[in-house]
Formats: sequence, C-alpha cells, structure tokens
Amino acid sequence: MTKDQYFEMCEMMGTEPIEEQIPIEYEDLLTDVQDALNIYSKLRDEWDGMNGVYLGKNFAGIMDIFELYEVPKVDRRTIFDLLNTIDSCRIKIINAKQKEKKK
Repeated sequence: MTKDQYFEMCEMMGTEPIEEQIPIEYEDLLTDVQDALNIYSKLRDEWDGMNGVYLGKNFAGIMDIFELYEVPKVDRRTIFDLLNTIDSCRIKIINAKQKEKKK
C-alpha cells in the first residue's frame, strides 16, 4: 500500500492517519540509505553451490563502486555499515525461506 492509498483509505473510513501506520516510501528514506540500497542491488549474490545456502553479497570491488557513484569519502563508512546490515538481514530471510522450501 502506498501513502496515497493509505490516506485515501483513511478518508473513506473517516479516520485520522496514524503516523506509525503510514507506509514508508523510497523517497522518505535518508539519502545514505537510498545510496546503500542502490549500491546493494548492484553487488553480486554469492551462493554455496553444494547446499543452496545464500552467503550474501560479494563486496569485491566496493571501492570502485563508491568511486563510480561518487560516494564522498566521509560517507563511505556509513554506507558500508548500511550495506552490511542489509546483507545480514537478507541472508537470514533468504536462508529461512530456503529451509521452509526443503520441509
């Protein structure tokens, strides 16, 4: 559901929007988070071919990507930390789904 759909639904129901329930859209995210998500999508996935376990993104060449996207040096640590956080969450989610499929 988009923000517009949420506000439309509230209007139709005659209720006030609740801040915590308003959907977050990409444009609402901090610029560093948007940059991290954009860079993350460009990184190659790594899988364990024997077991089908998702290992995460391959961060080889990350400095070249930072240069290509002109990420300021002062922001690179933050972006890198965000990339690792995103990757950790995604690894857990994908591997949990893989386990469910095997059952």
